[in-house]
Amino acid sequence: MSVISIGLRELQRETSRVVRDVETNGTTYRVQIQGRPTAVQLSKGPERESGATLEELRSAPWYRNKSPELLAAQLDELERSRDAVGYVGQPR
Repeated sequence: MSVISIGLRELQRETSRVVRDVETNGTTYRVQIQGRPTAVQLSKGPERESGATLEELRSAPWYRNKSPELLAAQLDELERSRDAVGYVGQPR
């Protein structure tokens, strides 16, 4: 697997070529801004549906380890913030 560094402007100009190269050849591109690497990397990985499944979320440690008190407090905070902002489609 080869890794190629590419500047942001070059990526903007050559997006279709870069994406095609990633898909067909498996090349990995590391995006840079003004010569400094960013956290953006384009590479071909296993294809997946977007997002996690409900079972994956439920089995995640950060989900399982919540106490009932914490869940109630989070739900209360969500309700208060929603009441302060309003519901979708309601005038403010």
